[in-house]
Amino acid sequence: MVALAQLTAADFPEIAFPEGADLLQILWCVGYHCCSKHAPCRVVWRRAAEVTEILEAPPEPDLEGELPGFYETYIPRPCVLHPERLIEYPWLEDLPDDLKDRVRAWDRDTDLYEDLSTAPGFKIGGTVIHGSAPSGLTCVACDAPATLLLQLDNGEGDGRWCAIEDRDLAYGTPEYEQAYTPTGMMVDVGPGGLFACSADPEHPVLFYSQ
Repeated sequence: MVALAQLTAADFPEIAFPEGADLLQILWCVGYHCCSKHAPCRVVWRRAAEVTEILEAPPEPDLEGELPGFYETYIPRPCVLHPERLIEYPWLEDLPDDLKDRVRAWDRDTDLYEDLSTAPGFKIGGTVIHGSAPSGLTCVACDAPATLLLQLDNGEGDGRWCAIEDRDLAYGTPEYEQAYTPTGMMVDVGPGGLFACSADPEHPVLFYSQ
């Protein structure tokens, strides 16, 4: 398994940490089975003060028997997070019927709501991009609603959503590629997401992707 993300309660108060934990570490397997909802992802809740032995370099995953050069794309490059807080909205089909009708009347010809309702890229919480996971996901342990913990994506922008400091970067330049694909990951053919139990974050997570 490889390290996917390390998040702290101080930086991400939106995450429901278990009592006594202030560090979230997400690991996942990069083999063939990582393409299914039964992927062996591991979410580890810890106390940062108890992490006293830190490896100089993370272990390399064993890809023996896997397709050469393919599953390496599931391994993220080490990078530092620069999170931005955004306002987004649910999928159009998840809105109440009266509000859905009003949005359709307002957005009859442009599909602007669909483009701006859910943010692409890696993100904590919010709504996963339409089509990446079915609606109404529930926890496999207790049947409570499952909410988006971490969205995974192949890039950080799609033309409409991008960081202010990156808007002047020229397409195709090394600076552009670094800004829009900082992890270097490919998540199947589009976004995916890890979903956590809303009642108990220590219950098993679900993984879906397009």
